[in-house]
Amino acid sequence: MATADDDGRRRSRWTRLAVPVLTGTAMILIVSAIGYSATTGTGRSSPPVLPSAAAPVCDQPPTLALVRPGGGPITFPQVSYAIDHSGGRPRIDLAGSYQGVIDEGKRVAVIVRGEPGSYDSAAGGHPGEGRFYYQREIQVDEQAGCWTALSLSPALSLSPAYHGPDGPLWHIYLVLVPADFAVTSVSARGHVEDAVFGSLEVLADFLVGG
Repeated sequence: MATADDDGRRRSRWTRLAVPVLTGTAMILIVSAIGYSATTGTGRSSPPVLPSAAAPVCDQPPTLALVRPGGGPITFPQVSYAIDHSGGRPRIDLAGSYQGVIDEGKRVAVIVRGEPGSYDSAAGGHPGEGRFYYQREIQVDEQAGCWTALSLSPALSLSPAYHGPDGPLWHIYLVLVPADFAVTSVSARGHVEDAVFGSLEVLADFLVGG
């Protein structure tokens, strides 16, 4: 027959067994809850999104050109221009952003061609001559990723000369040239032979005017 002492001993034994079991079970439930939270995203903060590199902000003329990339080590994501007709002959300002590195001993030059199928607004109209004329090298700000080519004078690319207040279409090329290009490959009037132009690496081209 069981006595009160026997009941007390059994309860004590069950208590000693139950406490570690319950403690272990609680730990398992806590670990499981943490694992579930990690897999479902509950209570987990998202990793920070790294900002993308900011595009260069450059001072630019008001009219955006439609640029056709030509390939090569330098690209021109954006080109803008302005045409000043106040002096009787047009002056063109170009500016924009660029990406890449201009190698030592190289320059980026502006070459202009008056489109033969377009005319100025003078009586009878002077058509684009269809020849290539060197203008100048672009000026670059390497830190900002910006460039300019100001006060270009494309009138020589018309035949016989520009007279009207409005211009034809000018095809403008940004080309990679040797540093001595203006001395060795350009005539006194700025003309660049077709064969010479054909040997150059065109980085970008676009139309201006019209």
